[in-house]
Parts: sequence; structure tokens; C-alpha cells
Amino acid sequence: MPTPNAAVSLDHLVSAVSAAPGSTAKQLARTLDVTAKDVNPLLYRHSELFRAGQGESAAPQWFLVDDGADVTPYQRPAATSAASTETSEETEKPPVTDEFSSLFDEPEFDPEAIAKFTKRASTPRPAVATPRVSDENPLGLYDWQRDALAAWKLNHSQGIVDAVTGAGKTRLALAAIAEHQAAGGKTLVLVPTVVLLYQWEAIIADVFPTARVGLVGDGHDATFTRDDVLVAVLATARNRSFPLNGARGLLVADECHRAAAEKSAATLDWRFDYRLGLSATHERMDDAHETILLPYFKKVVFTLTYQRAIDDGVISNVRTAFVGVTFTDEEKAQYVTFQRTLKKMRRKLVDELGCRSQPFSLFLDDVIRLATNGRRNDAMVAQKWLKTWGDKKALLAETPSKTNAIAGLLDVINDAGRTLIFTQSITSANAIADLLREAVVAASAHHSEIPMAEREGILQRFADGELTVLASVQTLEEGVDVPDADLAIIVASSKQRRQMIQRMGRVLRRKTDGRDARFVILFVALTDEDPRLGAHETFVDELIRVARDSLIADEQNWSSLRGFLRPGEPLLLDDED
Repeated sequence: MPTPNAAVSLDHLVSAVSAAPGSTAKQLARTLDVTAKDVNPLLYRHSELFRAGQGESAAPQWFLVDDGADVTPYQRPAATSAASTETSEETEKPPVTDEFSSLFDEPEFDPEAIAKFTKRASTPRPAVATPRVSDENPLGLYDWQRDALAAWKLNHSQGIVDAVTGAGKTRLALAAIAEHQAAGGKTLVLVPTVVLLYQWEAIIADVFPTARVGLVGDGHDATFTRDDVLVAVLATARNRSFPLNGARGLLVADECHRAAAEKSAATLDWRFDYRLGLSATHERMDDAHETILLPYFKKVVFTLTYQRAIDDGVISNVRTAFVGVTFTDEEKAQYVTFQRTLKKMRRKLVDELGCRSQPFSLFLDDVIRLATNGRRNDAMVAQKWLKTWGDKKALLAETPSKTNAIAGLLDVINDAGRTLIFTQSITSANAIADLLREAVVAASAHHSEIPMAEREGILQRFADGELTVLASVQTLEEGVDVPDADLAIIVASSKQRRQMIQRMGRVLRRKTDGRDARFVILFVALTDEDPRLGAHETFVDELIRVARDSLIADEQNWSSLRGFLRPGEPLLLDDED
């Protein structure tokens, strides 16, 4: 009896066709002791080896391309009745042959693409920056902060500063606030979350112990009548007015891209002559940075790149490992189905419903808008695309092969001080946390289904060292004060550049002992997660560009990975067998 889903060797199939030219797929399958479903894909996929001929039966007869036989080319019969289809054992339906048919055939990767992800630094690591407090530099600013402040002043004290997470944007703002307060002005600091409300209050009180600081939000409702500095949550500030009573005003917008949201844009008060926007990246998917942020702040006056931040010793050096895992046959079939469905619907969304095709972020924004506000039939198409896209992301995030990879990285996790694991689904985060706890690792999930108070407790336990691993779904992305970690494992990447920059920033903060920040990016081989195929283009390019050392590995290379990812300088791969 044939073995279902048996692996068919291409060489064996060539030999079978050579020995019995003119055989049907079922006849060849019987010869090889497999099923026609195992043979058909190879016959249709490898047209350079096989050709189909027309015989007496409805099924094609197969020949080798180079056998020289005089063969009538096969033409698929016209529609056949259901009865005749049921009675003809030889009737075969050729498989779908499109660009997805051979998706999981092992390709020959471009050597240049592989080399891009394999690098070894030969230069010494940059020294850790140690700015000194002086009369000229009372807040101990880094060189980049002083440069950014000078550029902001040169633009009439208006502008946006884009700086990588963890580099010290807050201290730059404190320097601007200090000068403004000394001149008798009033300052409004806008923040997107209640967590940041109290963080900013504590920081300002520490740096300016005599300053009168008021809060707006979370039950507080201060005004400039009594206080010189107000810290306000966007959701509350948009329903308030902040009269300056003749004083000059400075508005500081932390995570300023959030202030450009439709309901929050009213917080950008034009009565404030001095304006400082802070962000890791101010761009928005809805282009509101062009219509709201830049008209208000005038321009981006300074950008701190990862490369300068690393070279200046402001953030950690970077080491990156890309670790490939594989789908099961069932998962491969699901993935191919998703890809075909998404391509078909995307064509309709672009060609017929007006969605922008590129870049992906704009296409996604248009689909979301159509799903929410489009006409009924159009909205249904957009909603179906979004559901299918979500199902595909879940398949990639929740594949057991990634959970198995986490198990294979236990030594790497145990070597680290603290580890953050980022995934796309709550199911995956819970499964990973459970697996690590079973392996006696102090781990917890951290996601939106956990009550806020419990989440805060989890972060405190992480800060205290009681927990050493957090598996998160977006709740650590922005506006949350996350204790320093030195290892990040990205189970599911993101198409959104801001999200990936936030994730990088959680680990790139400078370590007191000078350790490198280390990243492990898990990907399913030969899918649109695979960096060798150009996946995560913007994020991967940025990460690779600044990494001192990087490699691509698979589940078989755990010993090499442990040496490469050790907290000190990496061991050469040859040092571990």
C-alpha cells in the first residue's frame, strides 16, 4: 500500500519515467510505491525535465524532455461530467502552478545576500560616553544632546528631534526647560500615557527640586496660575485650555507622533512660541506628520542615528543572530493558501478599490480605513484581507517550531542578565512563558489580557531580578519604563518601523558593565519572514548596518549560538564545536 505523503526523490522519478515513458502519474506512483499526489507536483513543476503527452485516457502521459519521442502535446479535456469523473480512476487534476507552488523548494540563495548577514568587527569597541557636569554643561549632556539643542535654538526654538530610544531625549528636553524657566517662561509637557505622566514628574522634581510642577490627567487638573511646569496626558489635555497669562510658553511633546492623532492634535497649542517635539521616529502611517506635526514644529532639526549613538558610546554595541526554523508540511500548505488568497484580494483592493500598492504601510493604512469606513461590499473585501493577513501572522508567530527554538536557546537565556521576548500573539507569549517556567526559568508573559496593576507588578519583579524573562505582546512597545535587558528574542517581527525601533531600544540602552546588546530574530525559512529573501527590509537593513557581529544559523547550531551570544565579546564559531 502506498505511503501517504512519502518523500519522492526527483532522481527516482526521472528513472521511473525513463524506464516506462508514456506512463500516467498514477502508474508512476504505483511504481514508486507512493500516491499520485506525491508525484504530480514534481511532474508539473519541473518542466525542464518532464513533458506531458496526449494518450487515449483523459490523464496525461509523461515523457522525459530529452528522450526525442514523437509525442502529441497534452491538452486538458473540456468540462467532464461528475459521473465520468467519479468512474475514471485515471482522471487527474493538475495542481495549481503559480509562484507559490514551489515556495518551499530549497532555493540557491545569492551568496551576496548571505554575506550581508555574516559579519565580524575588527575594530575596538567604542568607549562608553562619560559626560561631565560643568558650568558650561550643568546637566552633563552628551555631545549629541548639545548639538541637538543648538540646532533647535538656531531654528528659533522650534523643531522635532528624532533620536533612537534609550539615547537620552528626556535630558535634552530638561536642558531646554531649564533655560526657559530661567527666563521666566511657562512649560507644558505633553505625554501619551499616565505612566509617562508620573515618570516626567519624578524626573523634573529630581533635576529642578524648587520648580512648581503640576499634573493634568489621572484625576489631576493643575493650571499655570499656580505652577510653572505642567505635565499633561494627551487624552485630558485635548479637553483643556492652558492660558499663559502673558508669559512666554514652551511646549514639549514627548512621543510627539502621538500628538498628531485626530483627537489629540488640538493639544498642539499655537499660543506657545517655543516648541520641541521628541520621538524615535516622528513619521506616521496616516501622513499626519506632514499635515499636523511639521506645520506646528516647522521641521526636524536633528536626527540621532543608531550609528552615531553607538560610535559616541551613548547606547550599547549590537550583536545579531538570525535563526531559521521550518514549517511542517501542513503549515506549509496553510501558508501557501494564505499567500494566494492575500495576493488575489490585494489585486482587487489596489486595482478596483483604490488602495495604494506601495509601500506596504500605506497599503495597510488604506485597507484599515476601507474596512472601517468603506461601502458595505468594499469593507467586506478589506475585512477579509485583514483577517487572512492576521491568520497568516498567527501561523508564523505560533508555529511550534519557534517554541522549540526557544527551548533550544535556554543556555543563551540563562547566560543573559535579563531577556525580552517579543511575539505577535497572546497565545504565543503564554506558551513561551509556560515553557520557560517548566525549564525552571523565572519568566512571565506581559500582555493586554493581564490587568494593569498585575503588569506593573511584573515589571517591578523584572527590575528587582526576581523575573529574568518577559514574553510580551506590544505592551512593552512605547510609553512604558522597562528595566534594562541585554538580550532580545524576536519571535514575530513587525512591518511597522516604529514598533521595531521601540523593541530595539528596550535592549540598546547602555549597560553599566559595557555588555553588548544581543538580538535573536527567529524566522520561518522560505516565508516572507526570511531575511535572505529580503524580508523585514527596513528593520533588518538598519539592524545589520549597525551590528558589529552577525550570523545566520538554524536549530542545529545551538552550541555556536551560545558562544556567539555570550554576554562578553563573542567567541568565534570555530571556538565551539
